[in-house]
Amino acid sequence: MPRAVVTLALIERSLRTEDLPSTCLRLGVGWDLDSAAPPARERAVLPRRTRPAVVATRLVAACWPAGDTCLRRCLLIGHRLRELDPVLRIGVRREDGAFFAHSWLEIGGRSLDPGASAFATLGAAGR
Repeated sequence: MPRAVVTLALIERSLRTEDLPSTCLRLGVGWDLDSAAPPARERAVLPRRTRPAVVATRLVAACWPAGDTCLRRCLLIGHRLRELDPVLRIGVRREDGAFFAHSWLEIGGRSLDPGASAFATLGAAGR
């Protein structure tokens, strides 16, 4: 868990001083902010050995002073799972006149977030 705290502090600094692609590159997380392809509907199945890292990242993010945002959580989990080549995706949706944004990770073309399919990817939203 201490490693997750240090990494999240680095993520926080990077998000405040650099653009998102630079932050992703620094963390070893791929990104797809331009594709109009819809979010993956199939769920990714992670190797059992990754469970402690994912649990630790969720615990640390839940207590983070700057907030437990989906972007911070994705970047932290993506960094911890970087050997699996995660890809950060961002989407938007409008509901009852309100605008919502969400980020999620995909690994091997499969989503780690079942709620991602409720969002239009940024590439699709720009068209």
